[in-house]
Amino acid sequence: MGSRFETQDKLIAATRHIIIHEGIEGFTLDNVCTRAGFSRGAFYSNFATKDSLLATLAEDEYAGLIERLNLKVQQWQDRGKRESRDHAVIEDLLFEALDAIGVNRSLFILHSEMLTRSARDADWGARLLDLNDEFVRALSAVLEAILHAAGRTPTRDLRALTHTVIGIVLRAASVDALRTTAKLRAQNDASRVVGPATIKTNSQEIPDSTSVAKSPARDIVEMILLLLYAASEPLQP
Repeated sequence: MGSRFETQDKLIAATRHIIIHEGIEGFTLDNVCTRAGFSRGAFYSNFATKDSLLATLAEDEYAGLIERLNLKVQQWQDRGKRESRDHAVIEDLLFEALDAIGVNRSLFILHSEMLTRSARDADWGARLLDLNDEFVRALSAVLEAILHAAGRTPTRDLRALTHTVIGIVLRAASVDALRTTAKLRAQNDASRVVGPATIKTNSQEIPDSTSVAKSPARDIVEMILLLLYAASEPLQP
């Protein structure tokens, strides 16, 4: 039983890597099997089709995000319910939560691929709807906990606020990727003594940002702080 789950995990991890570094066009059965180190027979022993593997990847991605967000709220609760009027508490907790999500290139690529496919394919749309709703609920709980820790309460619909935050996060993730890629290319160009006029940056060389505080897109992420203040008010004594 454990071996079967290990095989599935490796196939899922191979699919994730391929989509991030090669795009959905690189998601072929042969490519997945080669990267995972399995035969076609092993693949079909675990997944009926490529589509079922892709669906499992989507479920794993959302489940991982939700689990990390729920864990973050639990950690805050374990610290004790200490309200603070210090504005820095919102930034500190928000950055903790966003680091748990991972505001980076991988997040943008994977979720853009999933959302694009769900918009084109009704079956995929139905499949991802529940997962997306669960993620929105988890992030809503995080935002509410952040505001409460800062002694504030939402004055706007929390679900709508959460959707807006997700939009900013995805945009920040895409800009993070663009700025990181541009920086890496500039470094490659600067280190090149001789060679062609253009140099191609390998996708696998591009690192994922692990810290929002150090992200090239921090200026965009910080707009969420203004949004949280604008959509909330101090708790009544």
